[in-house]
Amino acid sequence: MTRRSVVLLSLVLALQPGPSRAQSDVAFPPQVYAGRRERLMQQVGRATVVVPGAYLIANGGHDRQDPTFWYLTGVESPYAVLVIAPAAGGRRREALFLPERFQFAGAQYPLADERFRRAVWNLPIRRLFPGPEAQRATGIAETYPLSEFTARLRQLAGARDTVYVPDGGARLYAPPGMLPPLSLGQQFAGGVRQLLPGKVVADVTPLVAKMRLIKDPHEIAALRRAAEISAVSFREVLQALKPGMNDLEVAGLMEYVWKREGSPRAAFGPIVSSGPPAVSLFTLKSENYNSTDRVMQAGELVFIDYGAAEFRTYTSDLCRTYPVSGRFTDQQRKYYEIVLEAQEAAIAAVRPGVTMLEVIRAAARVYRKHGLEQFEDVERMGVDQVWGVMPSPTHYLARHGGLTAYSALGSGVRDLGHHIGLEASDSRDYSQPLAPGMAFTVEPKLYIPQLGIAIMIEDMILVTATGHENLSAAAPKTVDEIESIMRAR
Repeated sequence: MTRRSVVLLSLVLALQPGPSRAQSDVAFPPQVYAGRRERLMQQVGRATVVVPGAYLIANGGHDRQDPTFWYLTGVESPYAVLVIAPAAGGRRREALFLPERFQFAGAQYPLADERFRRAVWNLPIRRLFPGPEAQRATGIAETYPLSEFTARLRQLAGARDTVYVPDGGARLYAPPGMLPPLSLGQQFAGGVRQLLPGKVVADVTPLVAKMRLIKDPHEIAALRRAAEISAVSFREVLQALKPGMNDLEVAGLMEYVWKREGSPRAAFGPIVSSGPPAVSLFTLKSENYNSTDRVMQAGELVFIDYGAAEFRTYTSDLCRTYPVSGRFTDQQRKYYEIVLEAQEAAIAAVRPGVTMLEVIRAAARVYRKHGLEQFEDVERMGVDQVWGVMPSPTHYLARHGGLTAYSALGSGVRDLGHHIGLEASDSRDYSQPLAPGMAFTVEPKLYIPQLGIAIMIEDMILVTATGHENLSAAAPKTVDEIESIMRAR
C-alpha cells in the first residue's frame, strides 16, 4: 500500500463513527457535539441556552433521549440538563447537570435502610455522574449535581436578557372548554420563566431543527447503515412471503433481521398491512392494539412501511409493496409501475438548489400523464370511491398549490416525504432549497378503494454535492426483481 493510500484510508476511517469515550456506546466523538454547540451559540449571540434531557426513569427502554439534548451532547444519562452561556472575552461556559450516583436508582426493596440503595444490584449502568470522568467523556468543562441546577442557573444566566429553551412540543388535545395540557417542554420553559423573572424566554427548538437538516459524515454513515439493514430485511421477506402468512410474522421477521444485523430497535411501530385493509391510512389502524394482525390471501398485495431499523440512534424509513403470491396481477402491475415511475421521476429531480416543491411536482406530473387526476374528483367519484393520489396532481399542478401544513393527524395535502435523521419524521421544513447533507424520504402513494389496492414505494434520499444518493437502493422494488427473487426461492 502506497503512502498516499494510507493517508486516504486514514481520512476515510476518521470520518466513520467509531467507539466514543462517552458513557453511551452509540454516541459520536465528543468533539462532534462540541462543534454543534459552538454553531448554535453563533446563532443566539449573547443569550443563554438551557436544554433538558428526557426523564427516562423506569421506562423499560421504550423511550429515547430527547433529540435536541442528544444532538447537542451525546449523553444518555437520564434527566440531565445542558446550560451554555456566553463568558468574557468571547468565550462560553458549558455546564452539564447530572443525577448523582444513586439518584433515581430503582431498588425494589424497602429503603428504610438506605444501604440497600447502594447494593451492587442497584448500581446504574453506563450513567454519567458529576465530576472529572463526565467532563472527559463529554468535553463539557463544568459538571454539577442536579440539586444545584436552580441556584447555578441564575448565576450562569447573569444579566443577559434572553434565555433559549425547548419551548415546543406537539399540540395536545383537550375537550372543548378546557385548556390544552402542556407538553413537557412547555412545563420546563414555564419553570425557567419562574426562576429567571424579567428575562425573555425564546424557543431554541427551531434553531436546532434547522441545524439538523444538514447531516455531517457521522450522521450520514449511521443513516446509510440503518437503510442497509432495512434493505436486508426486505430481501428476506421476499424469501418467506406466501399466502397464509400473518402480517405480524412479516414484522417479526424484519425485526429479527435488524437485530441480527446490529440494529437494537425499530424507529416506529410496525406498519404491515395486506389486502383491502391496507387502503386504510396507518394512522387510523394504529388506534387498535392489534394494528398488524391479518392472514394474507393469495393474489393480494402486502403494504410494508416498516423498513425502520435504527443504527446509532439514527432512523430508517422505507416502504415496499409486494405480491403475496409471488406475481403481480396485470392490474396490480399497471398501478405499481405508475407509482414506481412517479417515485423515480421525483428522485431524478433531486440535486442541490432545487426546491422540494419541484421534486413533488415531478411525481405529480407522472400521475397526471397516466390520467389519475380524474380519480381525485370527489364530486364525481363519491367519498366511498375517490382515490387517494399522493402527491395530488389536482393540488400541485391544476391549482398550482404550494407546500402545505401536514401532520400525522391528517391536516393539509399529503406531499411526498419528510426529512429523516434522529427521528423518522425529522422535519417537514422545505422552506429552503435542497442542499448537500439533507436526507429525506420520497414516498408516492396510491389508494384505490374499489380494487382493494394500496401501493407505496419509499426510499431514503441523500442530497450530495453533485446530485443525490439513494441510501436504500438495495431494497428490491422493480417488478422484475421482486418476481425473480420470489420465483427463485
